Amino acid sequence: MRGLAVATAIAALLASAPGCSRAAPDATPEGAVRLFVERMESSVDDGHAVKEAYALLGPVARANLEERAQRASRGQGRRHEPWEMLAEGRFGLKFRPSRMTSRIEGDQATVEVLGESPEDKASVRCAREKGTWKVEPELPEPAARALRGDAGM
Repeated sequence: MRGLAVATAIAALLASAPGCSRAAPDATPEGAVRLFVERMESSVDDGHAVKEAYALLGPVARANLEERAQRASRGQGRRHEPWEMLAEGRFGLKFRPSRMTSRIEGDQATVEVLGESPEDKASVRCAREKGTWKVEPELPEPAARALRGDAGM
């Protein structure tokens, strides 16, 4: 009977103790950048990884890719999804990140990504959205193409 009382006491303590859960990977700007890079690298072998990478993008990047998808859909006559505009399987790093530090100002952050050599460095913007950090990579603006009849005539 005593063993049961001890087991019950331990179970009660464990149930009432604060959890030792880890923070979500995108709880920090560095974590969001690291997770985005992992997902994009995985997209070579895993077609779902590019969709997961898209979910890690901030509102500016998502809007850019949505515009690209709409234009591609109009131009090719089939529906394209925004995550299909990411270069699935064609993502490559210029260097392997070894350290990341961030500078946070409100809901905006800049992550400094450093590699092994002094010239291996990059800055990545991030934005906080609904409590998590999202990556805002520098994407070229969708090219403004004149459609037939839109030439101002």
